[in-house]
Amino acid sequence: MSVSRSESLAPQYGRKRSNTVQSVLKSTLSALPLNYGDHKLLTTWVHDTKDSPTVIFNQGHWPGVAEGDMLQLSVQPSFDQSSSLLFIVPKDETVKKTEWEAEYVEFTFQDQYMGRNEMWRLDQHLVGQCVYVDQEISFIGVVSARVHSIYIGGKSVSTGYVTSKTKMVYRSLSAKVTIFIQVCRELWEFAGDGERYNEKIAHSFLPTLFSKWRESGTTHIVTLVLISRVFYDASEIDYAEGPLRQDDEGRWYKDFFKVITDLEVIHEWKPTLVSLKDSFWAFQRDILLAHHYHSSAVKDRDNVRLVGQLSYAHDGPILEALNLSFNPMETHYIDRSLSLTGSSTIIITPGTGYFRVSRRLLRLTTTRILDQGFAIDLVSLTKPPLHQSPIFCFTGVDPEQRSEMASRYGSRVFDPLWGGDEKESPECSRTTIWWEPFWMSISFWDRQMDLPFREDRFVARAKMHEIEMLGLLDHDVLSSIELPFLPDLYDPFATPNPNSRNYGEGTNKIMADKFDME
Repeated sequence: MSVSRSESLAPQYGRKRSNTVQSVLKSTLSALPLNYGDHKLLTTWVHDTKDSPTVIFNQGHWPGVAEGDMLQLSVQPSFDQSSSLLFIVPKDETVKKTEWEAEYVEFTFQDQYMGRNEMWRLDQHLVGQCVYVDQEISFIGVVSARVHSIYIGGKSVSTGYVTSKTKMVYRSLSAKVTIFIQVCRELWEFAGDGERYNEKIAHSFLPTLFSKWRESGTTHIVTLVLISRVFYDASEIDYAEGPLRQDDEGRWYKDFFKVITDLEVIHEWKPTLVSLKDSFWAFQRDILLAHHYHSSAVKDRDNVRLVGQLSYAHDGPILEALNLSFNPMETHYIDRSLSLTGSSTIIITPGTGYFRVSRRLLRLTTTRILDQGFAIDLVSLTKPPLHQSPIFCFTGVDPEQRSEMASRYGSRVFDPLWGGDEKESPECSRTTIWWEPFWMSISFWDRQMDLPFREDRFVARAKMHEIEMLGLLDHDVLSSIELPFLPDLYDPFATPNPNSRNYGEGTNKIMADKFDME
Protein backbone atom coordinates (compact mmCIF):
# COMPACT_ATOMS: atom_id res chain seq x y z
CA MET A 1 0.00 0.00 0.00
CA SER A 2 1.17 3.52 -0.75
CA VAL A 3 0.80 6.32 1.76
CA SER A 4 1.12 9.91 0.59
CA ARG A 5 0.70 13.26 2.25
CA SER A 6 -2.67 14.88 1.46
CA GLU A 7 -3.11 18.40 0.07
CA SER A 8 -6.03 19.23 2.34
CA LEU A 9 -3.75 19.66 5.32
CA ALA A 10 -0.98 21.55 3.55
CA PRO A 11 -2.14 25.08 4.45
CA GLN A 12 -2.60 24.03 8.09
CA TYR A 13 0.67 22.13 8.41
CA GLY A 14 2.72 24.89 9.98
CA ARG A 15 -0.19 26.47 11.87
CA LYS A 16 -1.45 23.42 13.77
CA ARG A 17 1.92 22.01 14.80
CA SER A 18 2.58 22.48 18.52
CA ASN A 19 5.85 22.67 20.42
CA THR A 20 5.42 19.07 21.47
CA VAL A 21 5.28 17.93 17.85
CA GLN A 22 8.36 19.98 17.03
CA SER A 23 10.32 18.28 19.81
CA VAL A 24 9.24 14.89 18.50
CA LEU A 25 10.49 15.76 15.03
CA LYS A 26 13.85 16.84 16.36
CA SER A 27 14.31 13.58 18.20
CA THR A 28 13.28 11.43 15.23
CA LEU A 29 16.69 10.89 13.72
CA SER A 30 16.86 14.57 12.71
CA ALA A 31 14.22 13.89 10.01
CA LEU A 32 13.01 16.72 7.79
CA PRO A 33 9.27 17.57 7.67
CA LEU A 34 7.29 15.97 4.86
CA ASN A 35 6.10 17.94 1.83
CA TYR A 36 2.93 17.63 -0.15
CA GLY A 37 3.12 14.69 -2.52
CA ASP A 38 5.70 12.67 -0.58
CA HIS A 39 4.82 9.00 -0.53
CA LYS A 40 6.27 5.71 0.72
CA LEU A 41 5.45 2.04 0.20
CA LEU A 42 4.33 0.40 3.46
CA THR A 43 2.68 -2.85 4.53
CA THR A 44 -0.86 -2.67 5.92
CA TRP A 45 -2.40 -5.04 8.44
CA VAL A 46 -5.99 -5.47 9.58
CA HIS A 47 -6.42 -5.25 13.35
CA ASP A 48 -9.37 -5.80 15.64
CA THR A 49 -11.60 -2.80 16.32
CA LYS A 50 -11.20 -3.53 20.04
CA ASP A 51 -7.59 -2.41 19.79
CA SER A 52 -8.39 0.88 18.06
CA PRO A 53 -11.37 2.17 16.03
CA THR A 54 -9.03 4.16 13.75
CA VAL A 55 -5.82 3.63 11.87
CA ILE A 56 -2.72 2.75 13.91
CA PHE A 57 0.40 4.20 12.29
CA ASN A 58 3.97 3.36 13.27
CA GLN A 59 5.82 6.65 12.87
CA GLY A 60 9.17 4.91 13.16
CA HIS A 61 8.79 3.55 9.60
CA TRP A 62 8.43 7.02 8.08
CA PRO A 63 10.69 9.62 9.71
CA GLY A 64 9.30 13.09 9.42
CA VAL A 65 5.65 12.23 10.03
CA ALA A 66 4.21 14.24 12.93
CA GLU A 67 1.11 14.03 15.04
CA GLY A 68 -1.89 15.71 13.33
CA ASP A 69 -0.71 15.19 9.75
CA MET A 70 -3.34 13.98 7.27
CA LEU A 71 -2.22 11.04 5.16
CA GLN A 72 -3.86 9.34 2.21
CA LEU A 73 -3.83 5.56 1.99
CA SER A 74 -4.17 4.01 -1.47
CA VAL A 75 -3.25 0.84 -3.32
CA GLN A 76 -0.88 2.78 -5.60
CA PRO A 77 0.40 6.37 -5.68
CA SER A 78 -2.74 8.26 -6.75
CA PHE A 79 -4.80 11.27 -5.76
CA ASP A 80 -8.10 9.62 -6.70
CA GLN A 81 -10.46 10.16 -3.78
CA SER A 82 -12.74 7.28 -4.81
CA SER A 83 -10.15 4.57 -4.06
CA SER A 84 -8.27 6.00 -1.07
CA LEU A 85 -8.56 6.47 2.67
CA LEU A 86 -7.70 9.57 4.65
CA PHE A 87 -6.64 9.45 8.31
CA ILE A 88 -5.00 11.71 10.87
CA VAL A 89 -1.67 10.58 12.31
CA PRO A 90 -2.34 9.74 15.97
CA LYS A 91 -0.08 10.55 18.89
CA ASP A 92 3.24 8.70 18.85
CA GLU A 93 3.19 6.30 21.80
CA THR A 94 6.93 5.81 21.76
CA VAL A 95 8.43 3.78 24.62
CA LYS A 96 10.96 5.64 26.71
CA LYS A 97 14.26 3.81 26.36
CA THR A 98 15.64 5.09 29.66
CA GLU A 99 12.96 3.25 31.59
CA TRP A 100 13.93 -0.07 29.99
CA GLU A 101 17.71 0.22 30.01
CA ALA A 102 19.06 -3.02 31.45
CA GLU A 103 21.61 -2.72 34.24
CA TYR A 104 22.73 -6.35 34.12
CA VAL A 105 22.19 -9.07 31.53
CA GLU A 106 23.24 -12.59 32.47
CA PHE A 107 24.13 -15.04 29.71
CA THR A 108 24.72 -18.78 29.83
CA PHE A 109 26.66 -20.75 27.24
CA GLN A 110 27.72 -24.35 26.93
CA ASP A 111 30.10 -26.71 25.11
CA GLN A 112 32.23 -23.94 23.61
CA TYR A 113 35.20 -21.79 24.46
CA MET A 114 34.63 -18.05 24.80
CA GLY A 115 37.56 -15.82 25.59
CA ARG A 116 37.53 -12.23 26.72
CA ASN A 117 37.84 -11.16 23.10
CA GLU A 118 34.65 -12.95 22.05
CA MET A 119 32.78 -11.70 25.10
CA TRP A 120 33.74 -8.09 24.39
CA ARG A 121 32.70 -8.37 20.73
CA LEU A 122 29.37 -9.89 21.73
CA ASP A 123 28.81 -6.99 24.12
CA GLN A 124 29.37 -4.47 21.35
CA HIS A 125 27.10 -6.45 19.02
CA LEU A 126 24.14 -6.24 21.44
CA VAL A 127 24.38 -2.51 22.19
CA GLY A 128 21.22 -0.80 20.94
CA GLN A 129 19.19 -4.04 20.81
CA CYS A 130 16.34 -5.38 22.91
CA VAL A 131 16.74 -8.77 24.56
CA TYR A 132 14.39 -11.04 26.48
CA VAL A 133 14.79 -13.99 28.82
CA ASP A 134 15.55 -17.36 27.16
CA GLN A 135 16.51 -15.59 23.93
CA GLU A 136 19.21 -17.34 21.90
CA ILE A 137 21.87 -14.84 20.87
CA SER A 138 23.41 -15.53 17.46
CA PHE A 139 26.84 -14.12 16.77
CA ILE A 140 29.01 -14.75 13.71
CA GLY A 141 26.41 -17.12 12.31
CA VAL A 142 26.17 -19.45 15.33
CA VAL A 143 24.23 -19.51 18.59
CA SER A 144 26.71 -18.16 21.12
CA ALA A 145 24.70 -17.70 24.32
CA ARG A 146 21.26 -17.65 25.89
CA VAL A 147 19.80 -14.83 27.99
CA HIS A 148 19.32 -16.20 31.49
CA SER A 149 18.14 -13.11 33.42
CA ILE A 150 17.79 -9.34 33.05
CA TYR A 151 17.90 -6.81 35.88
CA ILE A 152 16.54 -3.25 35.89
CA GLY A 153 16.63 -1.22 39.10
CA GLY A 154 17.77 -4.26 41.07
CA LYS A 155 14.73 -6.31 40.02
CA SER A 156 14.53 -9.23 37.62
CA VAL A 157 12.52 -8.46 34.46
CA SER A 158 11.61 -10.41 31.35
CA THR A 159 12.99 -7.98 28.75
CA GLY A 160 15.23 -4.93 28.49
CA TYR A 161 17.17 -2.58 26.27
CA VAL A 162 20.95 -3.01 26.05
CA THR A 163 23.11 0.11 26.19
CA SER A 164 26.82 0.76 26.46
CA LYS A 165 26.37 1.03 30.24
CA THR A 166 24.81 -2.43 30.56
CA LYS A 167 27.04 -4.89 32.39
CA MET A 168 27.17 -8.35 30.83
CA VAL A 169 27.63 -11.43 33.04
CA TYR A 170 28.66 -14.73 31.43
CA ARG A 171 27.97 -18.07 33.11
CA SER A 172 29.69 -21.10 31.66
CA LEU A 173 27.77 -24.37 31.87
CA SER A 174 30.85 -26.29 30.73
CA ALA A 175 33.71 -25.48 33.08
CA LYS A 176 36.49 -27.30 34.85
CA VAL A 177 35.53 -27.69 38.52
CA THR A 178 37.88 -28.97 41.22
CA ILE A 179 36.31 -29.87 44.58
CA PHE A 180 38.57 -30.33 47.62
CA ILE A 181 37.12 -31.99 50.73
CA GLN A 182 39.13 -31.47 53.90
CA VAL A 183 39.49 -34.59 56.04
CA CYS A 184 40.26 -33.50 59.61
CA ARG A 185 39.21 -34.25 63.18
CA GLU A 186 36.04 -32.18 62.97
CA LEU A 187 34.78 -34.25 60.02
CA TRP A 188 33.58 -37.00 62.39
CA GLU A 189 32.14 -34.66 65.00
CA PHE A 190 28.44 -33.99 65.42
CA ALA A 191 26.82 -30.75 64.37
CA GLY A 192 24.11 -29.01 66.37
CA ASP A 193 21.37 -31.02 64.67
CA GLY A 194 22.96 -34.38 65.53
CA GLU A 195 24.33 -35.04 62.04
CA ARG A 196 28.02 -35.60 61.45
CA TYR A 197 29.86 -33.24 59.14
CA ASN A 198 30.87 -36.03 56.77
CA GLU A 199 27.19 -36.92 56.47
CA LYS A 200 26.37 -33.29 55.65
CA ILE A 201 28.75 -33.52 52.70
CA ALA A 202 27.47 -36.81 51.28
CA HIS A 203 23.78 -36.42 52.19
CA SER A 204 23.12 -32.70 51.97
CA PHE A 205 25.55 -30.37 50.24
CA LEU A 206 26.85 -32.42 47.31
CA PRO A 207 23.44 -33.90 46.35
CA THR A 208 21.95 -30.39 46.34
CA LEU A 209 24.83 -29.06 44.26
CA PHE A 210 24.65 -31.88 41.74
CA SER A 211 20.86 -31.61 41.44
CA LYS A 212 21.16 -27.90 40.60
CA TRP A 213 23.75 -28.74 37.96
CA ARG A 214 21.39 -31.36 36.53
CA GLU A 215 18.49 -28.89 36.41
CA SER A 216 20.65 -26.34 34.60
CA GLY A 217 21.86 -28.94 32.10
CA THR A 218 25.54 -28.37 32.85
CA THR A 219 28.37 -30.49 31.50
CA HIS A 220 31.10 -29.58 33.97
CA ILE A 221 34.26 -31.65 34.10
CA VAL A 222 34.65 -32.42 37.80
CA THR A 223 37.65 -33.51 39.84
CA LEU A 224 36.95 -34.62 43.43
CA VAL A 225 39.92 -34.78 45.84
CA LEU A 226 40.29 -35.57 49.55
CA ILE A 227 42.97 -33.55 51.38
CA SER A 228 44.35 -34.08 54.86
CA ARG A 229 47.30 -33.25 57.10
CA VAL A 230 48.72 -35.62 59.70
CA PHE A 231 50.94 -34.51 62.60
CA TYR A 232 53.52 -36.83 64.18
CA ASP A 233 55.08 -36.89 67.62
CA ALA A 234 58.81 -37.13 68.13
CA SER A 235 58.44 -40.83 69.00
CA GLU A 236 56.71 -41.57 65.69
CA ILE A 237 59.19 -39.96 63.31
CA ASP A 238 61.32 -43.09 62.86
CA TYR A 239 58.29 -45.27 62.14
CA ALA A 240 56.51 -42.82 59.85
CA GLU A 241 57.02 -42.94 56.11
CA GLY A 242 58.92 -39.87 54.97
CA PRO A 243 59.73 -37.32 53.88
CA LEU A 244 58.24 -35.20 56.66
CA ARG A 245 58.06 -31.43 56.94
CA GLN A 246 58.11 -28.98 59.84
CA ASP A 247 55.81 -26.01 60.36
CA ASP A 248 56.65 -22.69 62.03
CA GLU A 249 55.99 -24.22 65.46
CA GLY A 250 58.41 -27.12 64.89
CA ARG A 251 55.72 -29.80 64.47
CA TRP A 252 56.36 -32.65 62.04
CA TYR A 253 53.63 -33.28 59.50
CA LYS A 254 52.81 -34.76 56.12
CA ASP A 255 50.05 -33.89 53.63
CA PHE A 256 47.93 -36.50 51.85
CA PHE A 257 45.75 -36.22 48.76
CA LYS A 258 43.39 -38.81 47.28
CA VAL A 259 41.58 -38.40 43.96
CA ILE A 260 38.01 -39.77 43.92
CA THR A 261 37.03 -38.67 40.40
CA ASP A 262 39.37 -37.15 37.83
CA LEU A 263 38.14 -34.97 34.94
CA GLU A 264 34.83 -36.74 34.51
CA VAL A 265 31.44 -35.61 33.24
CA ILE A 266 29.02 -37.49 35.47
CA HIS A 267 25.26 -37.26 35.03
CA GLU A 268 24.37 -39.82 37.71
CA TRP A 269 26.12 -38.97 40.97
CA LYS A 270 24.67 -41.59 43.33
CA PRO A 271 27.45 -44.17 42.76
CA THR A 272 30.04 -41.43 43.23
CA LEU A 273 28.51 -40.34 46.53
CA VAL A 274 28.49 -43.93 47.79
CA SER A 275 32.16 -44.25 46.83
CA LEU A 276 32.87 -40.96 48.60
CA LYS A 277 31.32 -42.18 51.87
CA ASP A 278 33.46 -45.33 51.75
CA SER A 279 36.54 -43.27 50.90
CA PHE A 280 36.20 -41.18 54.08
CA TRP A 281 36.94 -44.20 56.25
CA ALA A 282 39.34 -45.88 53.83
CA PHE A 283 41.35 -42.68 53.45
CA GLN A 284 41.76 -42.35 57.21
CA ARG A 285 42.94 -45.96 57.45
CA ASP A 286 45.36 -45.54 54.57
CA ILE A 287 47.12 -42.44 55.89
CA LEU A 288 47.31 -43.56 59.53
CA LEU A 289 48.02 -47.28 59.12
CA ALA A 290 48.57 -48.80 55.67
CA HIS A 291 50.82 -46.02 54.36
CA HIS A 292 53.38 -46.57 57.11
CA TYR A 293 52.97 -50.35 57.34
CA HIS A 294 54.24 -50.82 53.78
CA SER A 295 57.22 -48.54 54.37
CA SER A 296 60.65 -50.03 53.93
CA ALA A 297 61.68 -48.52 57.27
CA VAL A 298 59.30 -50.80 59.15
CA LYS A 299 61.15 -54.00 59.95
CA ASP A 300 58.78 -55.55 62.48
CA ARG A 301 55.74 -56.42 60.36
CA ASP A 302 53.96 -57.96 63.35
CA ASN A 303 54.07 -54.73 65.37
CA VAL A 304 51.39 -52.79 63.48
CA ARG A 305 50.21 -49.51 64.99
CA LEU A 306 48.53 -46.28 64.09
CA VAL A 307 50.93 -43.43 63.39
CA GLY A 308 50.07 -39.75 63.62
CA GLN A 309 46.91 -37.76 64.26
CA LEU A 310 44.67 -35.90 61.90
CA SER A 311 44.97 -32.15 62.16
CA TYR A 312 42.21 -29.77 63.09
CA ALA A 313 40.50 -27.80 60.34
CA HIS A 314 42.54 -24.63 60.95
CA ASP A 315 45.79 -26.57 60.38
CA GLY A 316 44.71 -28.15 57.08
CA PRO A 317 46.73 -27.95 53.82
CA ILE A 318 44.45 -25.40 52.15
CA LEU A 319 47.13 -23.40 50.33
CA GLU A 320 49.01 -26.53 49.30
CA ALA A 321 45.86 -27.93 47.68
CA LEU A 322 45.14 -24.66 45.87
CA ASN A 323 48.63 -24.52 44.39
CA LEU A 324 48.30 -28.10 43.16
CA SER A 325 45.13 -27.18 41.28
CA PHE A 326 46.80 -24.05 39.83
CA ASN A 327 49.57 -26.02 38.13
CA PRO A 328 47.52 -27.37 35.17
CA MET A 329 45.44 -24.18 34.95
CA GLU A 330 48.45 -21.93 34.40
CA THR A 331 49.13 -23.69 31.08
CA HIS A 332 45.55 -23.45 29.84
CA TYR A 333 46.76 -21.97 26.55
CA ILE A 334 48.57 -25.23 25.67
CA ASP A 335 46.31 -27.78 23.94
CA ARG A 336 43.24 -25.80 24.94
CA SER A 337 39.89 -27.55 25.07
CA LEU A 338 37.44 -25.76 22.78
CA SER A 339 34.43 -27.19 24.65
CA LEU A 340 35.26 -25.72 28.10
CA THR A 341 35.31 -22.17 29.40
CA GLY A 342 36.42 -21.18 32.86
CA SER A 343 37.71 -23.01 35.92
CA SER A 344 36.48 -23.01 39.50
CA THR A 345 37.86 -24.39 42.77
CA ILE A 346 35.58 -25.32 45.69
CA ILE A 347 36.93 -26.16 49.14
CA ILE A 348 34.58 -27.93 51.58
CA THR A 349 35.64 -27.72 55.22
CA PRO A 350 33.99 -28.51 58.57
CA GLY A 351 35.81 -25.49 60.02
CA THR A 352 34.71 -21.88 60.34
CA GLY A 353 37.06 -20.39 57.73
CA TYR A 354 40.01 -19.72 60.06
CA PHE A 355 43.33 -21.19 58.90
CA ARG A 356 46.91 -21.00 60.10
CA VAL A 357 49.17 -20.76 57.08
CA SER A 358 52.74 -20.10 56.05
CA ARG A 359 53.52 -16.49 55.17
CA ARG A 360 55.77 -17.38 52.22
CA LEU A 361 53.24 -19.81 50.78
CA LEU A 362 50.45 -17.25 51.21
CA ARG A 363 52.53 -14.76 49.22
CA LEU A 364 52.99 -17.26 46.40
CA THR A 365 49.32 -18.25 46.37
CA THR A 366 48.11 -14.64 46.28
CA THR A 367 50.48 -13.81 43.43
CA ARG A 368 49.33 -16.75 41.32
CA ILE A 369 45.65 -15.97 41.91
CA LEU A 370 46.07 -12.33 40.93
CA ASP A 371 48.07 -13.23 37.82
CA GLN A 372 45.63 -15.84 36.49
CA GLY A 373 42.30 -14.67 37.95
CA PHE A 374 41.28 -17.96 39.55
CA ALA A 375 37.91 -18.25 41.35
CA ILE A 376 38.07 -19.71 44.86
CA ASP A 377 34.93 -20.65 46.81
CA LEU A 378 35.08 -21.85 50.42
CA VAL A 379 32.08 -23.79 51.74
CA SER A 380 31.87 -24.08 55.52
CA LEU A 381 29.58 -26.69 57.07
CA THR A 382 29.22 -24.78 60.35
CA LYS A 383 27.20 -21.79 61.43
CA PRO A 384 28.68 -18.35 60.67
CA PRO A 385 31.18 -17.51 63.41
CA LEU A 386 31.14 -14.33 65.45
CA HIS A 387 34.37 -13.14 63.81
CA GLN A 388 35.47 -12.18 60.32
CA SER A 389 35.68 -15.14 57.96
CA PRO A 390 37.61 -16.30 56.03
CA ILE A 391 40.69 -15.24 57.97
CA PHE A 392 44.32 -16.42 57.79
CA CYS A 393 46.93 -16.05 60.49
CA PHE A 394 50.71 -16.37 60.32
CA THR A 395 53.73 -15.24 62.29
CA GLY A 396 55.53 -12.13 61.16
CA VAL A 397 56.69 -8.65 62.08
CA ASP A 398 54.14 -6.00 62.98
CA PRO A 399 53.97 -3.44 60.13
CA GLU A 400 54.15 -0.57 62.63
CA GLN A 401 57.67 -1.66 63.56
CA ARG A 402 58.83 -1.17 59.94
CA SER A 403 57.64 2.42 59.56
CA GLU A 404 61.21 3.67 59.15
CA MET A 405 61.61 1.44 56.08
CA ALA A 406 58.70 3.03 54.19
CA SER A 407 60.98 5.39 52.27
CA ARG A 408 62.94 2.42 50.96
CA TYR A 409 60.18 -0.08 50.12
CA GLY A 410 57.14 2.16 49.64
CA SER A 411 53.66 1.83 51.08
CA ARG A 412 53.64 -1.97 50.79
CA VAL A 413 55.95 -2.12 53.77
CA PHE A 414 52.90 -1.50 55.98
CA ASP A 415 51.19 -4.64 54.64
CA PRO A 416 52.04 -7.58 56.92
CA LEU A 417 52.07 -9.94 53.94
CA TRP A 418 54.12 -7.91 51.45
CA GLY A 419 56.35 -5.98 53.84
CA GLY A 420 60.09 -6.52 54.26
CA ASP A 421 61.38 -9.89 55.39
CA GLU A 422 62.20 -10.52 59.03
CA LYS A 423 65.85 -11.14 58.18
CA GLU A 424 66.15 -7.50 57.09
CA SER A 425 64.91 -6.30 60.47
CA PRO A 426 66.17 -8.77 63.09
CA GLU A 427 65.55 -6.31 65.91
CA CYS A 428 61.79 -6.53 65.34
CA SER A 429 59.89 -9.14 67.34
CA ARG A 430 57.67 -11.68 65.60
CA THR A 431 53.97 -11.73 66.40
CA THR A 432 50.75 -13.29 65.13
CA ILE A 433 49.35 -11.49 62.09
CA TRP A 434 45.71 -11.77 60.94
CA TRP A 435 45.11 -11.36 57.22
CA GLU A 436 41.85 -11.46 55.25
CA PRO A 437 42.04 -13.26 51.86
CA PHE A 438 40.18 -10.91 49.54
CA TRP A 439 40.39 -13.42 46.69
CA MET A 440 38.28 -16.06 48.47
CA SER A 441 34.52 -16.01 48.98
CA ILE A 442 32.86 -18.08 51.71
CA SER A 443 29.43 -19.66 52.02
CA PHE A 444 28.01 -21.36 55.11
CA TRP A 445 26.01 -24.54 54.56
CA ASP A 446 24.06 -25.41 57.68
CA ARG A 447 20.72 -26.62 56.40
CA GLN A 448 18.62 -28.25 59.12
CA MET A 449 15.29 -29.68 58.08
CA ASP A 450 13.92 -30.16 61.61
CA LEU A 451 15.48 -27.01 63.10
CA PRO A 452 15.06 -24.03 60.75
CA PHE A 453 17.25 -21.00 61.18
CA ARG A 454 15.83 -18.04 63.11
CA GLU A 455 17.54 -14.69 63.29
CA ASP A 456 16.07 -13.90 66.70
CA ARG A 457 17.54 -17.03 68.30
CA PHE A 458 21.19 -17.09 69.30
CA VAL A 459 23.00 -20.39 68.82
CA ALA A 460 26.35 -20.96 70.51
CA ARG A 461 29.25 -21.35 68.07
CA ALA A 462 31.93 -22.71 70.44
CA LYS A 463 32.29 -26.49 70.25
CA MET A 464 33.56 -28.69 73.12
CA HIS A 465 33.63 -32.05 71.40
CA GLU A 466 35.71 -33.86 74.04
CA ILE A 467 33.41 -32.73 76.85
CA GLU A 468 30.34 -33.65 74.82
CA MET A 469 31.71 -37.15 74.27
CA LEU A 470 32.29 -37.58 78.03
CA GLY A 471 28.65 -36.79 78.68
CA LEU A 472 29.38 -34.06 81.20
CA LEU A 473 26.96 -31.66 79.58
CA ASP A 474 24.10 -34.04 80.38
CA HIS A 475 24.58 -33.30 84.08
CA ASP A 476 24.25 -29.99 85.91
CA VAL A 477 27.93 -29.09 85.74
CA LEU A 478 27.35 -25.56 84.52
CA SER A 479 25.96 -24.45 87.88
CA SER A 480 29.39 -24.87 89.47
CA ILE A 481 31.10 -22.68 86.86
CA GLU A 482 31.21 -18.99 87.74
CA LEU A 483 32.48 -16.29 85.45
CA PRO A 484 33.14 -12.78 86.78
CA PHE A 485 31.40 -9.86 85.15
CA LEU A 486 33.36 -7.53 82.91
CA PRO A 487 34.68 -4.39 84.62
CA ASP A 488 32.67 -1.21 84.21
CA LEU A 489 34.93 0.76 81.89
CA TYR A 490 34.52 4.52 81.86
CA ASP A 491 34.21 6.33 78.55
CA PRO A 492 34.49 10.13 78.91
CA PHE A 493 32.83 10.67 75.54
CA ALA A 494 29.86 8.37 76.11
CA THR A 495 26.40 9.78 76.78
CA PRO A 496 25.77 9.49 80.56
CA ASN A 497 22.84 7.44 81.77
CA PRO A 498 20.58 9.49 84.05
CA ASN A 499 19.41 6.31 85.80
CA SER A 500 22.96 5.36 86.77
CA ARG A 501 24.10 5.72 90.35
CA ASN A 502 27.27 7.46 89.20
CA TYR A 503 25.45 9.94 86.98
CA GLY A 504 27.34 13.24 86.98
CA GLU A 505 30.48 11.81 88.55
CA GLY A 506 33.65 12.11 86.48
CA THR A 507 31.93 13.91 83.62
CA ASN A 508 34.24 16.44 82.07
CA LYS A 509 32.12 19.02 80.29
CA ILE A 510 35.15 20.77 78.81
CA MET A 511 36.44 17.57 77.18
CA ALA A 512 32.97 16.76 75.88
CA ASP A 513 32.56 20.22 74.33
CA LYS A 514 36.01 19.98 72.77
CA PHE A 515 35.14 16.62 71.26
CA ASP A 516 31.93 18.04 69.78
CA MET A 517 33.77 21.00 68.25
CA GLU A 518 36.36 18.77 66.61
